[in-house]
Amino acid sequence: MSLINNGKLYNPIYTYDNHEVIKRNNFRYYKIENLLVPSVTSILRLSRSNQASNYSSQQADSFEIGNIMHDYLDKYIRNQNIDIENTKNFKIASNLSKVIIDNIFPIVTSFIASEATVHDYYNYAGTLDLLAVIDDKLTIIDYKSSYRKKSSHLIDEHFQQLAAYAIAHDRMHNTDIKQAMLFIVYKDSYEFEILTADLSLLNDYKYMWQDKLKYYNGVST
Repeated sequence: MSLINNGKLYNPIYTYDNHEVIKRNNFRYYKIENLLVPSVTSILRLSRSNQASNYSSQQADSFEIGNIMHDYLDKYIRNQNIDIENTKNFKIASNLSKVIIDNIFPIVTSFIASEATVHDYYNYAGTLDLLAVIDDKLTIIDYKSSYRKKSSHLIDEHFQQLAAYAIAHDRMHNTDIKQAMLFIVYKDSYEFEILTADLSLLNDYKYMWQDKLKYYNGVST
């Protein structure tokens, strides 16, 4: 099973550097040229008014399943060998990945970047899941797995994350990302949905992200 078998190609155009990720005081940083650059997800989490201090066992499983799913899809796109593990979480993650591969990847015309780190002049950094061409538009994509439907607040936050990555990628590589998409798969039912922010809505999310970044800069100085 590969993109090639499904008539698709991974066509990397841009070059991305790998950066060490460091966690301090429950905050993630990317080490870029000896600078600790805050991660987009940590900045967004900081702005929440009701952060949970402790993770449940289900949340820990969700985190592991999400990581496995991202790794599985990245290797699939790159046509790399996927090591099969005989664990419950791997089985769930691989099934979630197959839902995306079978039902969502077919709308992609060209796969351009997978699990690529971007940063915006050292103000923030993050790793985008997928950059692709969909409906003739350069599209930034995030994979999400969940046990339940996400709240509108979380959906907005996920799109702000993508907006931050779009700003950084456009500046780093002189691109013109036209839309953002969330690919969401549900763990219990294996149902899926695709949520899209067109250019107008993506621009709104960019403004929201800039507000979150200003808040972070204000409380971190």
